[in-house]
Amino acid sequence: MDTSRFTFASGTNASFLEGMYEQFRTDPQSVDESWRKFFEGYEFALRERSDGESASSSERRDDAKVEAYINAFRRLGYLSSHLNPLAPKPDLPDNMQPAFHGLGDVDPQRRFIPTNFGLGEMSFAEIQAKLLTTYCGTIGPDYRDINDLEVVLWLQEAMESCNNRPTLTAEQKKRILWKLAEAEGFEHFLQNRYLGQKRFSAEGLDALIPLFDFLIDHAAQLGVEEITIGMAHRGRLNVLANTLQKPYERIFLEFEGTHFNPFDIEGDVKYHLGYAHEVDTFSGKPMRLYLCPNPSHLEAINALAEGFTRARQEKISGEDTIVPVLLHGDAAIVGQGVVAEVFNLSQLTSYKTGGTLHVITNNQIGFTTDPSDSRSCAYSSDISKMIRCPVLHVNADDPEAVAWVVKLAMTFRKKFKRDIVIDLVGYRRYGHNETDEPSFTQPLMYKKIEKHPSVFKSYSEQLVREGVISAEDVQAYEKAVKDRLQEAYQRVKSKDFVLHPIEVPSSYKDIFSYRKPERDEVMALVTTSVSEQKLKELARSITELPESFKPHPKVVRLIETRRKMLDGTGAIDWAFAELLAFASLASEGYPVRLSGQDCKRGTFSSRHAVLFDFTTGQALEALRNPAWAPIEVINSPLSELGCLGFEFGYSVGAPNTLVLWEAQFGDFVNGAQILIDQFLVASEAKWQQTSGMVLLLPHGHEGMGPEHSSARPERFLQSCGNLNIQVCNVSSPAQLFHLLRRQLLRKFRKPLIVMTPKSLLRHPKMISATQEFTSPTFQELLDDPSATDGERAEKILFCTGKVYFELLALRETRSELARVPILRLEQIYPFPYEELAKLFQQRYTRVREVIWVQEEPQNMGAWTFVRGRIPRASEAPLKTTYVGRKNSGSTAEGSSKAHALEQKRILEEAFTLASAWEPKLVVKNSKKS
Repeated sequence: MDTSRFTFASGTNASFLEGMYEQFRTDPQSVDESWRKFFEGYEFALRERSDGESASSSERRDDAKVEAYINAFRRLGYLSSHLNPLAPKPDLPDNMQPAFHGLGDVDPQRRFIPTNFGLGEMSFAEIQAKLLTTYCGTIGPDYRDINDLEVVLWLQEAMESCNNRPTLTAEQKKRILWKLAEAEGFEHFLQNRYLGQKRFSAEGLDALIPLFDFLIDHAAQLGVEEITIGMAHRGRLNVLANTLQKPYERIFLEFEGTHFNPFDIEGDVKYHLGYAHEVDTFSGKPMRLYLCPNPSHLEAINALAEGFTRARQEKISGEDTIVPVLLHGDAAIVGQGVVAEVFNLSQLTSYKTGGTLHVITNNQIGFTTDPSDSRSCAYSSDISKMIRCPVLHVNADDPEAVAWVVKLAMTFRKKFKRDIVIDLVGYRRYGHNETDEPSFTQPLMYKKIEKHPSVFKSYSEQLVREGVISAEDVQAYEKAVKDRLQEAYQRVKSKDFVLHPIEVPSSYKDIFSYRKPERDEVMALVTTSVSEQKLKELARSITELPESFKPHPKVVRLIETRRKMLDGTGAIDWAFAELLAFASLASEGYPVRLSGQDCKRGTFSSRHAVLFDFTTGQALEALRNPAWAPIEVINSPLSELGCLGFEFGYSVGAPNTLVLWEAQFGDFVNGAQILIDQFLVASEAKWQQTSGMVLLLPHGHEGMGPEHSSARPERFLQSCGNLNIQVCNVSSPAQLFHLLRRQLLRKFRKPLIVMTPKSLLRHPKMISATQEFTSPTFQELLDDPSATDGERAEKILFCTGKVYFELLALRETRSELARVPILRLEQIYPFPYEELAKLFQQRYTRVREVIWVQEEPQNMGAWTFVRGRIPRASEAPLKTTYVGRKNSGSTAEGSSKAHALEQKRILEEAFTLASAWEPKLVVKNSKKS
C-alpha cells in the first residue's frame, strides 16, 4: 500500500515556492501578507543599489535568499517533522535544502542578520540548526495559513524563542514520568485482572495523561477554574482514573459488574460514563473538571460540551475561567460532519466559548481503516483549516514536547480567544478493543508496535541518562502505582467494602443532584397561571417601541393587533402566547434561550421576537427588559446536529433556563437524530443526566409535500419509556403558555417535544381568551363540551393537533353531526390514563368505540402508540378504530390536489363511522399493507 500521501515523513511540493513567487509577480495581493512583504524585499535586494553600501550585489541577493529559506521552513517545515513514533526521522526533501533556495555554495560559517529570526547575527549553520529544531523536530507547527498577522507573528515568536524545546525543571520531568507510570500501570493492571474485557486503552498515546496534567496546571496559573472535557472511549478510563481521580474502586466495580441491578436496563458501560471532580494541580491550585458522558457516537459530544461550557460561563464567571477541551480520534475528526458544524459555531456570538483546545488522539488508524481510505487530506487536523485554526503536531513519544505544546496552546487560547488544535501522534498498542486482532488488517504496523518500547520505558531511560532520576527510582515509581491499584482491588473484593456516594463539587450541585420523579409527580397539576394584570403588564412591555424606531408597516399592524389582544377587543394568538410565556418566566427570574434557523422572525412570519427598523436595519429585541432575566432569541447557522447538541448541552448546564430549539420544518430534526437517540431520550436512563430541553417542531399535513409535513412524532413516541420525555401536540395558545411555564415551575426536568402549528398560526379559531391564561394549568386532555349529546354517545372521535380544527369545521357545517364528541389529546406521552378514565366514568359512560383520527399514514403519527393505551383507560370493553392515511413509506402526497382529496376522505370517513350520517362522497380506505 502506498501511504506516501499520508505519512508524516512526506516532503513538500518542489514547485511550491516557485509557484508562489510567480503568483506574486502576477498579482501581489493574491498571496499572504507575510510572503508579499518578503517577495517585495527579495526583488528590491536583487536590484542594484546606488546608495554606496559596501555589501556586494551577490551578498544582498544571498541575504534575500536566506529570508526566503527561513520563510519556507515557517510555512512548510511541519511537513518534514518527526511526528510518527513508529518511523525514523524523515530526511529533509530537496526543496527544503539550501541548494533549492540558491544557497548551496554559502559558507556555513558566513554570518547573516535575519530580519526577525534569532537574536541578531547568526552563522548560516546556526540558522539551519535553529530551523530544523524549531520546525522539523518532534513538534510540527502549522499556522501560516492564518489570515491574522498578529496571531501568526505571536506563534512564530513563541516557536522560535526557545528553539521548539521546552525548558523543564527536574521536578517537572519527574512529574511527567510519574504520570506516565500511572498511565501505563493502570492499563497493565486492567489487562492482567480483567483479561478479555474491553477498555479501549490509551497505550501508544500514554502521553495524553501528562498532557492533561500540564494542561490543568498551566490553565490554573492562567486563572482558569473549570474545564469541561468531551471525548470518546479511547483512553477514557485512564483519563477518569489519572486525571479526574475517579477512585480505582469505582472503576473496578464497573469491571466486576456488581454495582448494577441485573434486572435494570438503565445505566451504561464503564467507558461511556461521565464524572465531575475538583482536583489539585501539582502547583497547588484547585481545578474543577467535568468529563461529559458520551456514547459510542464519538464526536457527537463536541456540541454538547460546548453548550454546557457556554451555560456555565454565563452562570459563573465567564470564558476566561471556564474552558472546553475536546478530544478527537484521528479517523473521527475528519469523518463526522458534526465536527465541522462545531468548528463553525466557534466564533459566532451566541455560541462561542472563548476558544476550545482540541486534542487529536492520533493512533494513525480508524478501527481497521488506514488513513488512505479514510481521508482526502494529508492530516486529520486539516478539517480545522475551515476556521484557519493553528495546529501543533507533536510526537507522543516525546512527552517533554507534549508538555510544552499544551502550555503554548493554553496561553494562545487565553490571549486570542480562539480554537487551537494539538495533533498528538502516537499509535494503538492493541486492536480497536482488547479482544481484537489488529494484525489481520495492519500486519506491518503491528510488527513494529510489538518491538516498540512504551513511552514510560524510553523516557525513564532518558532521565536516567540525564541523571535526573536513578534506575531504582524508576522501579519505585512502578511499584508505588502497582501497590495503589492492588490495594484498591483488594478493598473491592472485601466482603466489608461499602461504595460511598460520589461527592459532587458544590458548584455542580444543581446539575448533578439527581432524583428520579415518580409518575404521580410527573402527572401532578402545576399552577402555571398569571393574573390578568400581570398579563397586561407583560404585553405592554413586549409591544412598546421607542418613538424613533420605525418597523416594517406590516409589523406595525401586527404590534397594534397584539396590543388589542388584551384590551377586550381581541384574543391571544399562538405567537403572542409564546412570547408572553417567555416574558412571564423571565419576569420571575428564569432566563430563556431560543435558537434555530430564522427564529427571530419565525419561519412563518409569526413570531417577530426581534424587530428591524425599516429605514436603518437596526435590530430591536422586543423581549429585552432590564428588570427581567435575559431572553435570547438566536438565528442559528444552517445546522441541526451541531446546534441541537449545543442547546442540549446548554440545558444540562443551565437547568433553570428555558432552553428551546426550533426546527425550520419539523422533519428537519432528523438531521439531529443521533443527538435525539443517544442523548435527549436516554441521558437520564444511562447517566442520570437531566435536561429541560424543549424542541419546537412545526408539524401538519397542508399539501406542502413529503418534506414539509411531518415532524415524525412516531419516532419520538417509539422512544418513550419510563417517563423519559414528554411529547405534546397542543391546540390552543393558552395551552402552549401553560406548557412552557410548566417546564420550569416543576421541581424536576424532562425534555419536551412539541408538535407546533404552521397554517394554524393564523387560523381564526387558534386563539385563546385572556381568562384561559389566568386559569390554573396545562391540561393533558381536552374534552368537547360543545357536543350536544355527548352523554349518550356510543362512539367518539379522538385526535391530536391540526386535524381537530378540520373535524370541527366539518361538524359545524352539518347540524346532524353536532352530537359527535371530538376529544383532543394534548399530551401524548406520558399518556393521561387518569384524565381519560374520568371522562369514561363521568361523561362518556356509554362509549364502546373510540375512533382515532389522524392525518399521518397509519404506520406513522400517534396511532400505533395510542391504540393499546386508550382501552386501558376504560373499565368496559372498548374498541379502537383507525381513520387516516394508509401505510406508506412517504409522509405525505406530493400533489396538493391529492392531499386535499385525501384530507376530505379522512374527515368524512371519521364522521361516517361515528354517526348515522351518510356523506355525499365516501372514498373507501385503501387496502392495508
